[in-house]
Amino acid sequence: MTLARRSLGALIFAAPPALAQGIYPDRPIQMLMPLPAGSGTDVLARVFAGELERVLGSRIIVVNRTGGALTIAMAALASAPADGYTLAFSPVTPLIVQPHRVRLPYARSSVVPVCGTFENVYHVAISPTSRFPNLAALLSHAREHPGALRYGHSGVASAPHIAGAGLWRRAGVDLTHVPYRGEAEYAATLMSGTPDVGIITSYLATSLGLRSLAVIATERIRSHPEVPTVAELGYSTTSVTYGGIFVREGTPVPILARLEAACAEAATSPAYTTMAERQAVQGTHTSRAALTARMEADDATMAALVRDLRLAE
Repeated sequence: MTLARRSLGALIFAAPPALAQGIYPDRPIQMLMPLPAGSGTDVLARVFAGELERVLGSRIIVVNRTGGALTIAMAALASAPADGYTLAFSPVTPLIVQPHRVRLPYARSSVVPVCGTFENVYHVAISPTSRFPNLAALLSHAREHPGALRYGHSGVASAPHIAGAGLWRRAGVDLTHVPYRGEAEYAATLMSGTPDVGIITSYLATSLGLRSLAVIATERIRSHPEVPTVAELGYSTTSVTYGGIFVREGTPVPILARLEAACAEAATSPAYTTMAERQAVQGTHTSRAALTARMEADDATMAALVRDLRLAE
């Protein structure tokens, strides 16, 4: 064997990781979903997975890993190989809220964003037969009767809990919070006025015929243009209702770049944006840099709010 051939063979067998990454992906990819099958976010994730599969040319398998206030799926991602074959389609709360509450088997730095894909807008919703004509009337009653009104949400330190608690604090009122295991569990009970008010997604507010007093947002939303925002009513918002695609920290840069480009195409595809609109969710695309910056800013805000609300265990 000539020296040239020996050198070529050595290069082939010692091919650096970056060379192998050129064929990514060459096998199925697992996408972790921290919410139950059939939930609004799960439905959205499955449409996104189909679009990402089309772009990458490799099968995407959605795996529901529920529990632990969304941290079970994030822990699974943090312990997976950093090779781009395990992703999570998840809200940001297990990364910027839960680490300030409980001891977790992962650090926030264990997981990195790829891109933003959605933003839920929550409503302050009541029964159609509720005595409160508007948000001002509800808040006035709450001031006169501290703790008497009960509001439902989908779990301690969940995005709806944070959104509601932030609104009540800014309004200077005290409502008793009632956590459930998901909004589907309590949304129907709002029809009978138990609890008195709920922080609930646009999809369920519409499908159940609940009456929305306000949306916790800075701009009115297309699905409910008649409903005022809390900003219009004089209250700033505390929102961690967004999410996206995440991978294990240490994923090679070429793979991360490939995923980010594919994510942008999938998140702006007609199939995905149409399903997001059908679910009354804001289907968005946010770059990795922009999503990282937003999470960094919100992390400090959430640390202070968790402390002030005494949510740490």
